[in-house]
Amino acid sequence: MNRRILWLLLLLLSQCLLLTGCWSSSAIEDLNMEVGVALDIADETEVEEKLKAADGSYPQQHRFSCTYQFIVPQGAVGSKKEGSQSKNFYNMTETGDSVFEAVRELSLRTNRVPIGHHMKIIIIGEKLARSVKLSELTDFFSRDNDIRPSVLLLVSRGKARDVLNNALPGQTPAFVVEGIFGNQNRNTRIWQPVSLTKVLGPLHSKSSFVLQNIISSGTESKFAGVGVIKGKTGLLGGFLDESQLEGLVWLTGKGQGGFLKTKDPETGKLLNYEIKSMDSTIKSNVKDGEISFEVKVESAGRFAEVFDPGGERLDEAIIRRKEKVLQDHAEDLIRGTMNQIQHELHADVAGFGTSLRIHHPAIWRKVKDDWDETFSAIPVTYKVKLNIEEYGASGTSAE
Repeated sequence: MNRRILWLLLLLLSQCLLLTGCWSSSAIEDLNMEVGVALDIADETEVEEKLKAADGSYPQQHRFSCTYQFIVPQGAVGSKKEGSQSKNFYNMTETGDSVFEAVRELSLRTNRVPIGHHMKIIIIGEKLARSVKLSELTDFFSRDNDIRPSVLLLVSRGKARDVLNNALPGQTPAFVVEGIFGNQNRNTRIWQPVSLTKVLGPLHSKSSFVLQNIISSGTESKFAGVGVIKGKTGLLGGFLDESQLEGLVWLTGKGQGGFLKTKDPETGKLLNYEIKSMDSTIKSNVKDGEISFEVKVESAGRFAEVFDPGGERLDEAIIRRKEKVLQDHAEDLIRGTMNQIQHELHADVAGFGTSLRIHHPAIWRKVKDDWDETFSAIPVTYKVKLNIEEYGASGTSAE
């Protein structure tokens, strides 16, 4: 045989070995694609109770309930009729001793294999988060190779599974919840998304942090403040309401946009300030062994609405006075948040400890083991500076 032809045949054979294809693939219609999980204190659904009554029970301690949200692939259940309001998702709940057990229990109720590659959110109910450490609740998800570490964590003041049940026609709750985080540039009452990856550090170092809280009513859900995870216990310690979350965003400078509203005490009219930028600096000071902090917040923005009567032109004096009113309100929000995290929750969720660790490492080593309690008694001063740079298309300053 011609040597050239022989080499060609060997080359073709070697390429065949490399073209193995997807040897472990499964047809999409044979899979259950998880997009969301809700974890609650043990509370069996009506379906579970009926199955148990029909002698479908198994020895369990019933620690908590896991609700999995799966999406329905288009065409998997036939074509929809015009005007049909059929859901493009469905939920299944399993009550058991662990997350791993719950997902494996589903294999007794469906022939479709659950996969977590497309998981978007994990929501933890308040009662469960107060009684079981977050590290225990997330351990399975952080170990499972199918689940991406970018999955977002939230808490719910109420049953977490209610969030996965609520959606307007044509929407999938898990996708809606994930998408709301994209509105950070429009509202300061949305905390930055916290993924599985981001909680590993605070949990390991026993540092306090916050997770976005979400509530449900009817067919809709809403972001409403944040839940505070205590560093020492790893449990949900309490909540910051929407105004306190707003103050936390100003305190940390983590706002990407939004607005600030208050009433002008001189005119009695509403002031609406649109935030274009925000920055915060937390400075730690140590004098004679005593720790203190200074917080400086700066923001630039514009008037979104002006409710003053008569449509007067905004001269420099009026603008500076309104800036002062807005600055005072932002500082009030910060003080309200500080009162909650220092004196009520005893949890540093704003990064004061980080500032002390960086600038005074020797002092930090002395106080880090009981930092949240130490932090609750440390004095903090504030300075807020707002700069109104624009006045809108119709409201201009005097020349």
